[in-house]
Amino acid sequence: MGNTLIDWTDKVWNPCTGCEKISPECRLCYAEVMANRLKGIGHPHYRNGFNVTIHPDALNIPFGWKGNVMCFLPSMGDLFHKDVPDDFIDQVICVVEQTPNVTYQLLTKRSGRLKSYFTQRRCAPNLWLGVTCGHKDSIFRVDDLRDIAAPVRFVSAEPLLGDLANEGLILTGIDWIIVGGESGGIRARPMDESWAMNLKQLADACGTTFFFKQWGSWGVDNVRRSKSANGHLLGGVEYHNYPTPRLIY
Repeated sequence: MGNTLIDWTDKVWNPCTGCEKISPECRLCYAEVMANRLKGIGHPHYRNGFNVTIHPDALNIPFGWKGNVMCFLPSMGDLFHKDVPDDFIDQVICVVEQTPNVTYQLLTKRSGRLKSYFTQRRCAPNLWLGVTCGHKDSIFRVDDLRDIAAPVRFVSAEPLLGDLANEGLILTGIDWIIVGGESGGIRARPMDESWAMNLKQLADACGTTFFFKQWGSWGVDNVRRSKSANGHLLGGVEYHNYPTPRLIY
């Protein structure tokens, strides 16, 4: 629940863990694999494996962070899963509001519940809201996100599983998109370079900041290697760009 190697953030915070697969992006869920490993070594927060579990004892963690940091919330579950109680979500959001030195990057696949929640409650100025959309069947999540007033609305197109720019995705009103190929060894699905390039062009046309994270298990030449060997350049260029938050009040 601290420092992380995830390229686009500094820390992770997991006041809840666990989830279930609901869309094509979930097939090789890294969090499920990690949760079961942690259960195996007796980590108390993963006693239930990847079943949804809340951790009230984790609510105080961000108060110990000094300086300005970015935090992925949560990296090992989904805060808006139906089995996370509303009052616990309220407690998490209260921590967000009390720690303005932390910029929280909240990512969910449950965009309907996210939209419903923030229809009734304002979004804190240090809370970025994001949805996962790497497949055409998930585009509806972006439409839900667009209706929420937030300082940054972002999309995680990782793993990118199709040519979303030509499959109906609209990025108008979206501030940031993170794009990446799938990891997971031999079972990982390749990403075509044109899919990522077309998203870059769509992002530029819509004024959406573009971040290319990685190629994953398959390189630009469609050869399977380690993630590190395949790298993170798109067209020979590093795109590690961040959005400028908007004032929403």
